[in-house]
Amino acid sequence: MIADIIVFGAIWTAIYSMIALGFSLIFGVAKILNLAHGALFMFACYSSYLLATSGIGMFWVAMGSVLITIILAILSYWILIKPMRNMETQILIITWAFAMFIEQVIVIGFGPEPRFVPSIFSGGMNVIGVRVTYQQMFAVGVTIVLLLLLWWLLSKTNMGRIIRSVSQDREMASMLGVNAERVSLFVIGLSSAFAAIAGILVAPFLTVTPAMGWSPILVAFTIVVLGGLGNVWGTLLGAVIVAYAEMITSYAITPQLKDAVTFSIMILALIYRPKGLFSKGVSER
Repeated sequence: MIADIIVFGAIWTAIYSMIALGFSLIFGVAKILNLAHGALFMFACYSSYLLATSGIGMFWVAMGSVLITIILAILSYWILIKPMRNMETQILIITWAFAMFIEQVIVIGFGPEPRFVPSIFSGGMNVIGVRVTYQQMFAVGVTIVLLLLLWWLLSKTNMGRIIRSVSQDREMASMLGVNAERVSLFVIGLSSAFAAIAGILVAPFLTVTPAMGWSPILVAFTIVVLGGLGNVWGTLLGAVIVAYAEMITSYAITPQLKDAVTFSIMILALIYRPKGLFSKGVSER
């Protein structure tokens, strides 16, 4: 049991990091709590299913799913969020409603029945006595590479410095000539790409359903509350805590309590550490 917790905790830490980092970056830079982020994850899973069953190669399945999800995210920002830019409560409501809209469109298009996406790789191997599929190993590997690329982007590039400046003080960055709106669009595209890639990676070992986007948004919100909204390294630590708490609950008690444990972590964090474990924002690395 301990080996299972260690291995699958690591796998879900990687996946949760991908989802939560996108959610956290949007808030850190654009100051938007996007409750439709989980719906984008679900949408990417269905895009993968649709493209995979069309017979095209898996590379084009992945590229197509990511591109479609990015376009959807940017359009939703321009049409729904930008007109309410400084209305936080309205943005919460509109992004929640947009998530419900996406879910209902999927139900109409695909039906409520679960769908299954074929794996990119077949087979697996034993890791410290635990059977891990090659698809799961591939998901972890891709996640590690993308997280390193994100660290490089934010820490070592001019674009990263611009992103950090907007995150730290949007008005001051605008006064210094930074186009904060373009930076926000870039981050929204990047964040939706992370959600899409996470969906593509896990769709083959999950049951794809229209309601599958709500659990990831709960997890993402809990993680960023733990780590501090807009904080990349805090988000990674939050992903470790949530993933292993869920795995311990699933294996030691019952999987049915997994979401309850996630809710409990979020409530405790809001009470005792409302600004997160490391609430310093994107600007500090």
